[in-house]
Amino acid sequence: MHLAINFQRVDPSRGGAETYVADLCRGLVDRGHRVDLYSSSCAEGALAGGVRVVPVAATGPTRWARLLSFARNSEAALREATFDCSIGFINTWHHDVIIPQGGVHPASLEHNARRFPVGWRRSLYTASKRANPKDWLYRSIERRQYDPSRAARVVAVSEFVQEHLQTYYRVPGDRIRVIPNAIDANRLRVEDPVGARLAFRSRLGLGPDDLIALFLAHNFRLKGLDPLLEALRLRLDHAPAARPVHLVVCGGGKIEPYRRKVRSLGLEEHVHLVGFMDDVRPAFAGSDCFVLPSYYDPCSLVVFEALSRGLPVVTTATNGAGEVVTPGREGYVVPEADDLDALADALDQLCDDDRRRAMAGAAERLGKAQSFDAHLDRLVALFEEVAEERRSGSGPAKGSLRKAG
Repeated sequence: MHLAINFQRVDPSRGGAETYVADLCRGLVDRGHRVDLYSSSCAEGALAGGVRVVPVAATGPTRWARLLSFARNSEAALREATFDCSIGFINTWHHDVIIPQGGVHPASLEHNARRFPVGWRRSLYTASKRANPKDWLYRSIERRQYDPSRAARVVAVSEFVQEHLQTYYRVPGDRIRVIPNAIDANRLRVEDPVGARLAFRSRLGLGPDDLIALFLAHNFRLKGLDPLLEALRLRLDHAPAARPVHLVVCGGGKIEPYRRKVRSLGLEEHVHLVGFMDDVRPAFAGSDCFVLPSYYDPCSLVVFEALSRGLPVVTTATNGAGEVVTPGREGYVVPEADDLDALADALDQLCDDDRRRAMAGAAERLGKAQSFDAHLDRLVALFEEVAEERRSGSGPAKGSLRKAG
């Protein structure tokens, strides 16, 4: 097939969605498909050879002006292009298939607001966000994406997202295909796992038997670092003699506010604020479990990555990735990020070495089952359905159909 993929900036260092797009392009090319990427910029080395980059301008004085410019220019370019099926993600709308990696904006806003207690602070947060022109822009773009007249197919990365698509935009169920996210587990392999584990621990001043829980994210607040720290404090208050859990915080979030919070909670001996790492493989190799109590996550790739490295996970029911986890077998899924008792109890369970080691084997098997090959099988089947619809004239025309042969 000749596939057109549309994404503004491909740079895997920026996060999960960017990594996913690069992996998708690579996987499709490896299977012999012709891939054109409509993008405003690509990081050096991010794309596999064989991907044809079609430059799309993103101009304007602000980020939001550039975002809208890119979306409009993408539509114009795709209208003139020739392909079998077009695929888009966030902030663009002219596609046969949409994969909303970040979920839908109204759901994100609703769950983000839950970081604040019910009352005036939550109401003020919600009102301020809805009054922001950024919110208007996001909603305007999503209304275009899910406009019934476009009849686009939508890939929901979890049942969590499927529910939101139907709740907020009334997307018909027969237009939605639930295809969970997937990873390339080989990316996180290290040649010497034991050496990498010991070196990472030595860097932190920790020994081989210390229990390390890894937290890895770019948006610390949204991914639940605040309640996680509070759960650690609660655990110490309830059982001062309990086995210590050393929380290692990695990622591109703002570290300094959390240094202050760690001090205020008296957790200096238990929390290690590492920050951004160019290579996260040592952090996975050096840890015993993974904790990500997200307020909102359509389907977190990093949870699958942690599982594939044999790390039992603790996450929330508001993370679509938790749908694949069987509590007590590969990890624990707590109802929500602010359930501090449930978070503390999950950490307690993981302190049992025998239980955690048994869970580690199950976690590794589950993580590796989220393979990109299986994911691509399902996506390609959908793309082929769309291409056939376009050939038969039953699908919406979003570009010139490539002639057979």
